[in-house]
Amino acid sequence: MLPLRLLAEADHGWHYAAWVSVDLRLLVFVVLIAALASAGVSAIVVKSRQLRDYLATFVIAFALIFAMALLVFNEIAHHPVFVVEAFFPFP
Repeated sequence: MLPLRLLAEADHGWHYAAWVSVDLRLLVFVVLIAALASAGVSAIVVKSRQLRDYLATFVIAFALIFAMALLVFNEIAHHPVFVVEAFFPFP
């Protein structure tokens, strides 16, 4: 543990922070769309009656749909959910 701490204290070149703007209305919309689509996908795909299968499919589908929706809104539609306003060094 001590060598890692000394390495982190010795290297001051990687200490940066950023101001990030979040469009909360669009983020809530993306989360709701991802949740509803994931519920639909898990209801269609899962044939067994076990809750763990529904939850596993829901979590995987939610992560994929959420990431794709963020990609679509941020890059393709040019209506960003997250915007990095500025980077600055952090002491």
